[in-house]
Amino acid sequence: MRLYRYIALLVILPLAILAGCGREPSLEDKALVTIADKSISVKDFKNKFSKLPKHYQAVADKNKKNLLDDMIVESLFLEDAVRKGLGRDKEIKDLLIEAKKKIIIAKFIKTEVDDKVRVSEEEMKAFYEEHKEEFKAPEMWRASHILVASEGEAKDIAAELAKGSVFEDVARARSIDATSRRGGDVGYFRKGQVMPEFENTCTGLSVGRTSAIVHTQFGYHIIKLTDKKSEELEPYESAKPKIENALKLKKRDELFNELVVSLKEKYRVRIESDAMKSLEAK
Repeated sequence: MRLYRYIALLVILPLAILAGCGREPSLEDKALVTIADKSISVKDFKNKFSKLPKHYQAVADKNKKNLLDDMIVESLFLEDAVRKGLGRDKEIKDLLIEAKKKIIIAKFIKTEVDDKVRVSEEEMKAFYEEHKEEFKAPEMWRASHILVASEGEAKDIAAELAKGSVFEDVARARSIDATSRRGGDVGYFRKGQVMPEFENTCTGLSVGRTSAIVHTQFGYHIIKLTDKKSEELEPYESAKPKIENALKLKKRDELFNELVVSLKEKYRVRIESDAMKSLEAK
């Protein structure tokens, strides 16, 4: 009886293994495309998709067929190039060696430098307090103007405005400047960004008031100050991302330089002066 069970077990186990090998492949392993004796599986597609930058993923997600077409073209090029022996080409081999070196070095720097960069909340707050001048938004003005070629025209417009005409409407109708499409609006500016005559006039106006005629190299202006922003300190929470980035870059440079120094000491780097002189001479 025992011998019978043993023989039965020997027969059943191989059959079970064969049955397992013959199972249907999972959805992940199913071929999306067959190219010669190779295939692109669902898993291959998902891996390719996951390695795309986030903004490309959003595009590819809407049209997966395009991404698959790109993978097919890539596979066709590779298949034909390998069959033509390009994989044995010396230039290709040299490029692969260089690429491998760069990938290994990049991984090493990420592990030994980038992954070790840390910036604390206390450090960011201290930086903010010590560099507040860098986070001050300067005083700014916003103005509209009407520009004409002659002083006579400017006087006519000044009289028209004095009678109650809307500044923006007159600017659209009569200003020769490109800003006429916007009712004369030149936008916000700070000191030093516009002509001195224009700037001096604006700094002397109250918001909503219109200037007398101002002459510049471009012609005759009538200026209206539409807004003014006082110097303002950017809040810490708003400045925090910039501070964190600046401190991380600084720490990264420090860690990188420390690593280079330590490796030079570890591997006893020595520049041979005679060979160097010969090289410089050439």
